[in-house]
Amino acid sequence: MPVIANNLSLTAGASLVNVFDNTNYQFINEGTELRVSAAVVGANDGIQGSNVNYRFTINNTEFADDAIVPALVTGEPFTDGATSYRTNSVIATGQSRNRPLLVFRNQTAGTLVIKFFVFISQQA
Repeated sequence: MPVIANNLSLTAGASLVNVFDNTNYQFINEGTELRVSAAVVGANDGIQGSNVNYRFTINNTEFADDAIVPALVTGEPFTDGATSYRTNSVIATGQSRNRPLLVFRNQTAGTLVIKFFVFISQQA
């Protein structure tokens, strides 16, 4: 099954463009499952306004808005099977083309690395 994954350096105050843009999966079919996993390499203290946060939507359905990305834990592998990093698992329900959006935003004072892994089920 297809995967979109990367490690990205995000400077203080910056936002990442939609990770689905310019891929074969910027539009997905009805019934497609998306499993989103993400982690910050470094501390992410959970204080509102000083975190790395993310937004995840499909069409007009908001699954996460300004949600905190979990910190990477030493000794715990970062894979699709690591449920501690799983931030969302959804199935697209729109009858036509579905447009997923996944954006990360760094609200900290420093540059941090964000890891993300998106599993995409087979398109019908």
